[in-house]
Amino acid sequence: MRLNPLLVGTGVLLVIAMTASFTPTPLYATYQAEWSISDNQVALAFAGYPVGVVAVLIGLGGLSDRLGRRRTLLLGAAVLVVALLVMGFAGNLATLIGGRIVQGAGAGLVISSAAAALMESHPGGPDRGSFVNTFCVSLGIAIGPVVAGSLASLSDSPLRIPYLVIAAGLVLGLTPLALARTDRALSGPVRIVQAVRVPRRLWRPFAVAAGAVLTTNMCMGMFGAFGPHITHHLGWTTEAASGRLVSLMLGAVMVAQLGGRRASRSGAMALGVVFAVAGWSATTVGVSARIPVAVVLGSAVLGAGAGLCLLGSAALIGAISPPGQRAELYSAYLLVAFTVLAGTAVGAGPILTRTSLPAVLTATTALSLLVAAWLLPAVRRLRREESA
Repeated sequence: MRLNPLLVGTGVLLVIAMTASFTPTPLYATYQAEWSISDNQVALAFAGYPVGVVAVLIGLGGLSDRLGRRRTLLLGAAVLVVALLVMGFAGNLATLIGGRIVQGAGAGLVISSAAAALMESHPGGPDRGSFVNTFCVSLGIAIGPVVAGSLASLSDSPLRIPYLVIAAGLVLGLTPLALARTDRALSGPVRIVQAVRVPRRLWRPFAVAAGAVLTTNMCMGMFGAFGPHITHHLGWTTEAASGRLVSLMLGAVMVAQLGGRRASRSGAMALGVVFAVAGWSATTVGVSARIPVAVVLGSAVLGAGAGLCLLGSAALIGAISPPGQRAELYSAYLLVAFTVLAGTAVGAGPILTRTSLPAVLTATTALSLLVAAWLLPAVRRLRREESA
């Protein structure tokens, strides 16, 4: 069977873009040591990325529905390369935050158009394309911290080399996409900026998907911004150690994609939110009592829960999306996801300066319980409506 260059190119670009998104995570402790920045400032640097994503998605989330998938993907990739170069040569916090915002803008263009392109170009149909999309996202974010941490540990320029290597990989990875034929866009003048919206008839299933991805990105936000704090609390102080713990959680996200691919959408979301509560509980106990085994186990269970929630919610969005609004509806879904990502990091930073890491994790566990208390009945109602 001849592979579709658009399908292959989109998958490769999505993996590398997601790898880049978590590149700074294992480096934050080094930034703090070299630049004398606070936990609040680390949170701002982390939050710059989802802020950039949200800013782009609000007005440009459906751009690939109008401009074409391939064109939008290439535009997003170019923005990402610029962002990686800015961060690689950053000499202060303001430049780093600016680079993260630009990176978020590029990622927003890539993620929204990639999801639509994969659902449309996969020979197995939208469901298989949705699985490939979430798997590529999970693979990229799983390897991002460990790749960056390892490159930093092996380099004399730990705050530069990881960005430059991944930028080079991004440029090389564009080859399959460059070979793809130009896809069809809307005829006539293209309206570049257009606010995303969710049709009224889709509000209920959209809310269920949004609740599930909230669980996923709360996990990613906490570990992305404060993974190094957890490892340092346990006495593991290198960039590579921080990268490994974050990659363990994110790797479990990827494994859950494979293990749960035959589960129903509602079943994956229900099981995922239960796993998330269990994972947060074990991680909180492990950090509070300084039990590394509990933290490692909790992180893995937490990642599995996040992965199942992502799998089920993304598949639900793919199933309910009208063909001409796939990028737009997926962008609305991503707006929820990345608003949570930014809010988690920005909200946890000030709290962490006033209290302890165990207290922050305890509050996160309580919040995950509240989400589960709402989502589980909502998933059951949705399942009944689908079977009726």
